[in-house]
Amino acid sequence: MDAPLVSVIVPNYNYARYLEERLESILTQRFLDFELILLDDCSTDESRSILERYATHPKVSHYVPNEHNSGSPFAQWERGLALARGRYVWIAESDDSCTPELLERLVAALEARPDAVLAYCGSLQVDEHGERLPRDYDRWQEDQQLYAYSPSYYLRHRLSRENSIYNASMVVFRREAWLRLEDKAYLGMRSCGDWLFWIKLVEQGAVLELRSKLNRFRQHTQRVTVRSDQSGARLSEHVAITRYLNAHGYPSRWEQRLRRGHLYKQTLRLNRNKASRTHALQELHRAIGATRADYILERIYKVVRELSGKKG
Repeated sequence: MDAPLVSVIVPNYNYARYLEERLESILTQRFLDFELILLDDCSTDESRSILERYATHPKVSHYVPNEHNSGSPFAQWERGLALARGRYVWIAESDDSCTPELLERLVAALEARPDAVLAYCGSLQVDEHGERLPRDYDRWQEDQQLYAYSPSYYLRHRLSRENSIYNASMVVFRREAWLRLEDKAYLGMRSCGDWLFWIKLVEQGAVLELRSKLNRFRQHTQRVTVRSDQSGARLSEHVAITRYLNAHGYPSRWEQRLRRGHLYKQTLRLNRNKASRTHALQELHRAIGATRADYILERIYKVVRELSGKKG
């Protein structure tokens, strides 16, 4: 059997409520040359009965239900990638959805640019009921145009400050780039592994940004990032990624100071007890050199940006 051009991976854990909408948004894509890989990480809701129903669809090449929870969404990514046969991969998160042209447009962009490792579009933010939210994570006006960035530019100006590729569901990437990865530290993360994963891919080639909101990024309290924010796990992963970025010289000194100030602020918010706060700030200083002066600088910078009407 010939390999499909695209492997679509749907990693699921307890998202039965959104699963049918997700799968139908994939199966109704205008682009048809894909295989569908369904993964379930030992869900306790009705997910398995839904996935079993779709498992017999001709597009489904694999259905893999875990008997034990893997503990990390990125372990599920890795399992799906090991099964994938396509030139390109789309990790379609099971609580999101999209418009019918997403694959068609992102695959066409990558086919025209062999030097690019990934292409992504924008997202509308929706709530648990699919209603549009006012927030906007895309730092551009929607003009339907495709923009290309070199690896050095994108690493220094986009991925060094934050995870600008904020949702896997809006990305299609070359499987070959994943095959070339040797350091897979992202597998040890629970919340921010995607950020490190994109950094590792972008180190290998150009990035294509389609300024069209084809993805529907769902916001709800079940999301792993929300739970990690509340536990503090996300902060520790941010620190680890910041150390990686700094060690490779991607952010400027100014950007490094702003990042240190941001993490100082997050540490203050998570540690209300004075003793634990003092200890956490000492650990942060040892890890990345963050000081109160960095925090004050970041606060001033943000106020000035807000007064000038700029995002970020």
